[in-house]
Amino acid sequence: MESLSSIWRNAWRSPDRRPPWQWCEEYIPAIPYSPMPGRFRSDNSPWLREVMEAIVDPQVRVVSILASIQSSKTTGPELTLCYIIANLPGPTLWLDQTDEDAKDQSESRLQKLFDECEPVKALFPADRHKRRNTTIHFANGMTLWVLGAHNKTNLQRRSIRWLIGDETWRWPQGHMAEAEARVTAFGWLGKCIFLSQGGEEDDDTHRKFETTDMREWTFVCPQCGTRQPFLWENVEWSKDCKDAQEQYDFEKVRSSTVLLCPHCQHEIADSDEHRRKLNATGQFVAQNPNAARENIGFHWNSLASMSWGKLAELYLRAKLASRKGDTSLLQQFYQKRLALAWREFVEDFKVEIATSAYCLGEDWSDEAALGSRGKVIAAPFPDGVTLVPLRFLTVDVQMDHFFLVVRSWSAEGASRLLWCERVVTWEELEAIQQRFRVHDSLVFVDAGYNSYEVYRQCARHGWTALMGDAHSTFVHKTPQGSVQRFYSPVRRIAVSRGLVCRMHYWSNLQIKDVLARLRREHTADGSPLWQVPGDIPEDYLQHMESEQRVKKNSKWIWEQIGSRPNHLFDCEAMSVVAAVMLKIIGREAVAVEGEDKSANTSI
Repeated sequence: MESLSSIWRNAWRSPDRRPPWQWCEEYIPAIPYSPMPGRFRSDNSPWLREVMEAIVDPQVRVVSILASIQSSKTTGPELTLCYIIANLPGPTLWLDQTDEDAKDQSESRLQKLFDECEPVKALFPADRHKRRNTTIHFANGMTLWVLGAHNKTNLQRRSIRWLIGDETWRWPQGHMAEAEARVTAFGWLGKCIFLSQGGEEDDDTHRKFETTDMREWTFVCPQCGTRQPFLWENVEWSKDCKDAQEQYDFEKVRSSTVLLCPHCQHEIADSDEHRRKLNATGQFVAQNPNAARENIGFHWNSLASMSWGKLAELYLRAKLASRKGDTSLLQQFYQKRLALAWREFVEDFKVEIATSAYCLGEDWSDEAALGSRGKVIAAPFPDGVTLVPLRFLTVDVQMDHFFLVVRSWSAEGASRLLWCERVVTWEELEAIQQRFRVHDSLVFVDAGYNSYEVYRQCARHGWTALMGDAHSTFVHKTPQGSVQRFYSPVRRIAVSRGLVCRMHYWSNLQIKDVLARLRREHTADGSPLWQVPGDIPEDYLQHMESEQRVKKNSKWIWEQIGSRPNHLFDCEAMSVVAAVMLKIIGREAVAVEGEDKSANTSI
């Protein structure tokens, strides 16, 4: 009789309609796998409150969460699942990446959490032998499946009221839509909750997030009262964090890092206390208010939960690795710490280019010259000798316009950018050549596009055509034997009767490697070896940040970053080709019999 009475009382008991986070604060005395001991307190992760409320809001059909790792991204839905089991039971499917991941999620997290929550524990099978990792039947009739999203069979057959998908950025394309279809039978009761770190640009996870109102976690500046999001671009550290060898002092980086308010320039020191105070003012602000009201999205990053100084160190170490060709750490930083879609290099990644104290177009006293026999002569020059300024005009050809660079060189291998510009006609190129007194033989034009017209113009003017190539080096025959060079022997291309164009191939990998080294080196007096003026255009800086060295199929290549324009970068590479040809920089390696002819030539 007592058993029947208990069943009757439970059947007629009013459901608990408190916000889920309040319910969890009462009924979850500990989260077994959390590094923070003791009872669940929403004050520790205040962004979870609105997230948990949205998950159980009957007017919401989709909740999309993009958040950083170790910021309660998965814990929030796990806690809400306890509330659902006790108060809003219905068939539920929790999807991890693979069946193995799902098994681990069930064993090491969900079932341990259920044992801590008394209302759920009372519904949980008392006999542990009857508990299965993939399917759990609760005493109130609710069934929970914990399965892998990679197995398409797991996404079919079942009708689901509650769908929770974890780390969707790792799911196969199309599987999110397949899983979402499982809630259709439950009509307005069906609910999809997707959670993930940052993935790839335009993947399923980010396309789904963009259908929501895209709420961003914000705080109020303690100085000016302006509400604003936690943005990485507002994190700053001392510019004096490098030693004499240009190595970062990471202790100084960590100790000097602050969060800057862009409105009043107030500096917020890096401390847990300050983060708690900022988060106490926190609220989500919709970035896409015109989205369907039933689609809710939440985004927060590690700035809300982690030391900004430690993040700065992680970022700088990732940048250092990326300059050596390994972009994986930089990708992880943006995806895991900032919860942003990876777009090759994110736009605020800047190559550090030190400017020099001169202006575009200024003559340079250290500029070398070419004598009548093509010999490089260092400044100062002897009187009464006809000399040609040692400056190259390099041109990247596009469909209806050109990009050009004029660079001046010293006899010791230092150089200065004199000019860069976008022009639209061949006549403008000639005018720039005449303005900067560049000899015909020192004009180099890329022939990768509209090759025949480039060959014709080069033949007419005495210019040289260049073509980038995947070869590492090219064999040249000399009286001393074969040598490996970063450019090919000259090819003479007959354009028409009496018109012949000089053309060389050049190694895209090796030349751009040389360019990268030149940009890092300094002269004996500490001046940059590769100089740019103080009034350098922003376009030039953008072009020079357009390619990265990456490993593809066990081979290193220079690869364009997304769709960034790289035309001035190619112009500067061609200037290096010209300097190597004239032996201003570099040296040749004689290839003896049995030597690996693909080996890098020293520079």
